[in-house]
Amino acid sequence: ADAVRWYMLAAGSPWSARRVGHDAISDVVRKTLLTYWNTISFHALYAQASNFELSQSPAIKDRPLMDRWIISELNVLIAEVDKAYSEFDSQSAGKVLARFIDDLSNWYVRRSRRRFWEGDVAALSTLHECLVTLTQLLAPMVPFIAEHTWQELVKVADPSAAESVHLTDFPVSESALVDQALNAHVAMTRRVVELGRAARAESGIKIRQPLQRALISAQGWSQLPNDMKEQISDELNVL
Repeated sequence: ADAVRWYMLAAGSPWSARRVGHDAISDVVRKTLLTYWNTISFHALYAQASNFELSQSPAIKDRPLMDRWIISELNVLIAEVDKAYSEFDSQSAGKVLARFIDDLSNWYVRRSRRRFWEGDVAALSTLHECLVTLTQLLAPMVPFIAEHTWQELVKVADPSAAESVHLTDFPVSESALVDQALNAHVAMTRRVVELGRAARAESGIKIRQPLQRALISAQGWSQLPNDMKEQISDELNVL
């Protein structure tokens, strides 16, 4: 039921005539809802393995760069989704939600995997906070999945939480946590990685083959933090 809702509300204009079938809906599920669900499962696995408790969460300002980035993107997302819902624009809301789910799973979690394996409290806290807020933002469009997540993820970790996701206040964006410069740095990092992979593919040189160096020309490259440059080296296997 929620997959159909998401398809009708987020995967196109709700008022447009569309052909609806298993393939179209399965594609939507695979790209967005399944990625969201797998991220929840990933968090549950490592939180349980390391006996994670919310009371251990460090202050956001004391967390590593990647944690502060995804929290910044989360607060940008809250503002965008709130605006889209207020204007009854479910397609725009779905677009930014799908983009954030991809950022969370395919960049934040993937780049922080070692920290999760080691039971890093800051990483587990950050991912938990992102998933709780994301569930609240998704709830109007996928009420059943959001409610199940709330019971399994939130209520288990915090018995004092609201009885239902649908009884919580809608999230409010905290502008103090938004770092546009950091967001731009990560966006550049991901773009360079994307172009680097394309260059490797075009040259027929697989990622597993290390390269001595990479020549990168990009506006703002000199301001990019060393952490980001190291991520690019790692992603592109450049020595």
